[in-house]
Amino acid sequence: RHFDRIDMDHDGHHSTAEYIEKGAYLTPQARRGIFQAADENGDAKVSRAEYVLNRAITDEAKDILLSMDEDRDMAVTWSEFQTHTDLDSSEFSKIAVFDQLDTNGDRSLIIPEFLRVWGRWARQGQAPANVRLDLKREQELDRFWQEISITVQEGDFEGYAATCHGEGVLVSGASNTSYPLAHALVRWEKGFQDTKSGAMQASVDFKFSHRMGDATTAHERGIFRYETKKNQETTVDWIHFEALLVKKASGWKVLMEYQKSAAGEHEWQALQP
Repeated sequence: RHFDRIDMDHDGHHSTAEYIEKGAYLTPQARRGIFQAADENGDAKVSRAEYVLNRAITDEAKDILLSMDEDRDMAVTWSEFQTHTDLDSSEFSKIAVFDQLDTNGDRSLIIPEFLRVWGRWARQGQAPANVRLDLKREQELDRFWQEISITVQEGDFEGYAATCHGEGVLVSGASNTSYPLAHALVRWEKGFQDTKSGAMQASVDFKFSHRMGDATTAHERGIFRYETKKNQETTVDWIHFEALLVKKASGWKVLMEYQKSAAGEHEWQALQP
C-alpha cells in the first residue's frame, strides 16, 4: 500500500519526482539515499520488486545492528561489534569489516552508515530484484505446502483451516461448481478427525508446473497426490489443481483452490519435485 501511495501515476515504478521531490518521509537527502540504494539497475526508477527487496535488506540490516546495540543508544561501538560478531578466529577480519562499515571513522556504527554499506554487500553479485523475490516467494510457498502436508498427515484440522483465507473459494471441475472453502472444511473435518484418531491414514504431496506472483500474491498450478489408507485399503488420487494465494500478516493463505480434473500417475512422475 505504501508503494502504491507514492506511485501516483500508477505505472508500477517510483520516479525521482514521486519519491524524492514529492515524498514526505525523512529529509530529501535521506530520500535520495534510499532511492539510490533501491534502484539497483540504475535506471532512475524503482520498481515494486526493487522497493520490496530494499525494504527486506533494510529490515535485515536494522535487526543485525540492533542485536549488537547492548546499551540501546542506536549506535554500535567497536567493543559491541567485537563481542557480537563471529566472523572467524581472526581479529584482523573483524577490524577490517568494522572499518568498512564505519564510513565516517568515528569508531561507532549508526543505522544510516551501516545500511549504506550493508545494502551494497547484500546486492553484490546477486540476481536482479525480481528474480530474488520470485525465489524468496517460492521458498516461502514450499514451506507453506509442506505445512499443509503435515496437517493432513497428522489430522490437524485447525492447522489446515488456518491455511485457508476466511473468504476463500473452492472450485470443483469434476462437479462444475464453486462454493466457499469454509463449506468444504465442514465436509473435510471428519477425515481429519479419523486421521487424528488413527482410524485412517492420509497424506498429500504437491508438485508444480507453473508458479508466478509477487511479494504478496501468488498463482500456483500443478498436481497434488492424495493417499488414504483405511481398513487395509489404499486409495490414491492425482488431481490437477490451481491455487490463488495472498500473503497476510499471519502468512500465506489460499484464496482460491481450483481442483480441475483427475491426473495420471505418469503426469505426476513427469513433474519435477
